[in-house]
Amino acid sequence: MRSLLPNRLDAIDLDEIASLYAYPPDGAVRANMVTSLDGAVSADGRSAPISGPSDTYMFGVLRALSDAVVVGAGTARAEGYGPGRERAEFEHLRAAAGQAPAPTIAVVTRSADLDPTTALFTEAKARTIVITCESASAERRAALSHVADVVVCGDDAVDLQTARKQLTSRGLTRVLAEGGPRLLGDLALAGLVDELALSLSPVIAGGSAGRIVATSSLLLEHMTLRSLLEADDFLFALYSRREPEQAS
Repeated sequence: MRSLLPNRLDAIDLDEIASLYAYPPDGAVRANMVTSLDGAVSADGRSAPISGPSDTYMFGVLRALSDAVVVGAGTARAEGYGPGRERAEFEHLRAAAGQAPAPTIAVVTRSADLDPTTALFTEAKARTIVITCESASAERRAALSHVADVVVCGDDAVDLQTARKQLTSRGLTRVLAEGGPRLLGDLALAGLVDELALSLSPVIAGGSAGRIVATSSLLLEHMTLRSLLEADDFLFALYSRREPEQAS
């Protein structure tokens, strides 16, 4: 892997990547998505066809730097999410940051329609968090509470501002949001996307897949490019939200 920005380096190692992608001291919500050259967020409903080994590696690095991975229920089901895993390669990064061996998974779901018998719950060393709302089935919430920490945020829909505060209260300040597009759209509309880690895949996908952010209204959020890496024809860009006075 090589660095194009902020400095040109023919080779960059794991610790240097981790330094570039270090979270601010008080934490942040960082979105991480991969897209094809023509803007497709998936192929056949999954991100794997537009991903690759270098993207998978960066996915692992970003998880290793986070306290919690937040994902929408639809994406968790479609991608077959399991619990956060310990990885020896990244162990020193987490130890240096005083983090648990693996990030906690937090699933956002309005309906609480999740299967409590899946590995996401039964194999998690740190209990998975289910972020839902009052309108979700009380029976489903009760079933999930046996294998997960169920957090109610909002009445008829999940209040993401409250959800962020709940994660912070648990010491989970370095948040990685992995999608899907609807969740990232809701986070963006709530003003909660502080950073975007975007992988640009060297693939033209075609088809009818949507974009990485899906919203019901126009959103123009100005971002600043912090770093740009390249490997295997993939580009890995890290953007931060631009301060209002800089956005004109």
